[in-house]
Formats: sequence, structure tokens, C-alpha cells
Amino acid sequence: MKKALLRTAFTLIELLTVMCIIAILAGAALPVYTKVMLNGKQTAALSNARQIAMSLRLYANDNDGVYPNTTNSYSQQISTSNDAFRSLFPTYMDNEKVFTIASAKVGASADNNISDASHILQPGENYWSFIEGLSTTSNSNWPLIVDSDDGSGYYNTQQTEVGGTWGGTKCVCMNTDGSGRLIALLGSGNQRYLPRFDDSTQNALSVQAYMGTGATLLEPAPKQ
Repeated sequence: MKKALLRTAFTLIELLTVMCIIAILAGAALPVYTKVMLNGKQTAALSNARQIAMSLRLYANDNDGVYPNTTNSYSQQISTSNDAFRSLFPTYMDNEKVFTIASAKVGASADNNISDASHILQPGENYWSFIEGLSTTSNSNWPLIVDSDDGSGYYNTQQTEVGGTWGGTKCVCMNTDGSGRLIALLGSGNQRYLPRFDDSTQNALSVQAYMGTGATLLEPAPKQ
């Protein structure tokens, strides 16, 4: 009697079953992976913000407690947050890359060329907004730097747009006292805002209404 031939290949049904199982597992794992990646980017952005805030604090300590502004800055003028942060180089900061946020619409990369002032923090090499006109004696709950808004003090729910880095869900914020954290944004649609510590119905980036006429929200210089 002839021996039965051993089967050495999968049937079509078996292959389809395996493929379905893999697809289900991948579908279940994708949201977890996406969340882990997002948390990693937010943690990195918060770490970078702390470095910037520390440098600003050191700068202020050497300038009567005043953060960079039009009177004490080493820059010729301050009209964007790039100008203000440029005052930190080279004494208090030597790395452009902490001013960028991976996957952001603007400021996603920096060449780290700080050989002279004309190369430091060129348009597109910074993604942080800065509130000019504050000092180390300002209210410790006031924001000093935040990840960039949409240009009007609000945040965008579209991640492909300026001010939409975290999809309008959170903001990385460092206060005047050097403390910082991720803060949940409030509001609806593309009018998401950073809430004030004393009144969550109000936008903390409406800085003059919040901090007085001496405060100015400076936006990053966009890449040309």
C-alpha cells in the first residue's frame, strides 16, 4: 500500500485566516502605537521647553530680572520670538534644535548653524511663541513661552496647519517662574485656547487683557 503524501503547503483558506488575524492585531495595535509616539513627542517638546526656559531665566538674572525685550536684547530689534530667543546665543544657549518640534507645520528642523548672528534661528527654525515684557517678578502663573499658536492666540485642530501640532488638544507651556507642563486646551472648533489659571473661560494668550499693555505675544518667524 502506498504511503499518503505529506502536505507541505498552506491551503488558501488557512492563508486568508492568518492574514485576517494579522490585520486584526495590527488594527488593535495601531492606536496604542500612535498614542505612544504622540506621548514621546510631547515629552521631548516639554524637555526642550524646559531648556529654553532655563536659558531665559539665566538671561534675566543677568539683566535685572527682565526677560529679553526691545531695551535689553542683544538683537537689533524684537518683532518675532526668533528675535527674542536669538538674544540667548551664545552665552545662554548653544543649540538651535531645542527650538523645533518634530512633525510641526513650521519650525520642524534647524541646521544648528550658530556661527554668527545672521544664521541663528532663521525663519522656520523656531516653533515657540514668547511673551515679551515679563520679568522674574511677574505672576508665576503667567505663561512665558508656549508651543506656537495659529498666529492669533488660538490653536488649530488640524495637525497640518500652523498651531495644530497636537491637534488642538494640548499646549506645552512654561511659566515665568520656570515651571512647565502640558495643559489641556479648551474651546471648540479652531478656537481652541490656553485657559487662564484664574479664569478658565478666558484665553491666556490674550496677553494684554491678562497681563497688561506692557505684554506682547511674539510669534515665530515662519519659513519663507
